[in-house]
Amino acid sequence: MSVIDLVSLPPPGVVEALDFEAVLADLKADLQARAPELAPVLALESEPLVKLLEVAAWREMVLRARINDAARAVMLPWAAGADLDNLAARYDLVRLPGEDDERLRARVLIGYHALSAAGSAASWRLRAMSVSADIRQVDVWADRPGRVKVCLLARVAQPLYAVSADDEAIGVALFGRHPQHDGAQPMRWRVAQASDAIVAQVAQALLAEDVRPLSVEVDVTVARVLPVAVRATLIHPPGPDGATLAQAARVRVMALAAQAAFRVDLTRAQLIAALMGDGVRDVLLHAPAQDVPAGLGEIPAITDIIIETEARRD
Repeated sequence: MSVIDLVSLPPPGVVEALDFEAVLADLKADLQARAPELAPVLALESEPLVKLLEVAAWREMVLRARINDAARAVMLPWAAGADLDNLAARYDLVRLPGEDDERLRARVLIGYHALSAAGSAASWRLRAMSVSADIRQVDVWADRPGRVKVCLLARVAQPLYAVSADDEAIGVALFGRHPQHDGAQPMRWRVAQASDAIVAQVAQALLAEDVRPLSVEVDVTVARVLPVAVRATLIHPPGPDGATLAQAARVRVMALAAQAAFRVDLTRAQLIAALMGDGVRDVLLHAPAQDVPAGLGEIPAITDIIIETEARRD
């Protein structure tokens, strides 16, 4: 599915940059043109007349800022909160419990598909994501004529004792930490399995008479996660602190991990590029030994990162 990248859109022309000094200078110039004899007075910042102009300039800034906010409120890339809720209502979409602006914005972006029964990949994806905010990604394809495969990457919250170490690592990699990760009753995210209720809820929603086209079978499945452990050695000249370089590289790799998506390969070239940074001369990537290809319904997840450093002279 081709979806507009909202981040890549240019800033809207209707939203102007605000500059207090420029507004004040315009007011002074306007007043001086009307009353040239006031020029000496306007040159003194301590004059009451100048203070009045500063008040007027600030009030104009407030008004212009309000106009900017009103313009952003009706544009999807910048709308937030209740303004975004009202944009979503155009497509008969409502914010789900626990759904943040970013996820709702993603649904609104493909919201016009809700105007018809499911059929395109985007429409199946939208209807699946509209079941719960815990459904983070959806992959759709036809494995044979007349049957649609809808694959879910969904999260399920469970107590710490009910989640294995491997499942916890995958959950953190794909969903981040649960809000109660360090609470009195620690909770963890894990990837939904076929037997979880959230999968049945999606299947029920997609099989509704006003959603599923006649003669089309729907098979709701869950994502196949490909765990990836990253092991690397950073080569750097003597002087820079190795621990600092390793921590900065770890942050970059985690940013790459956050971009994990269905059918998006994780390549060694990507990892090496993420590990490289200021102060790093070379990267020895020990694992993974090969690129990690992701096919239909598959998503790579970086579950472990171990970075060592080695100082070498030229």
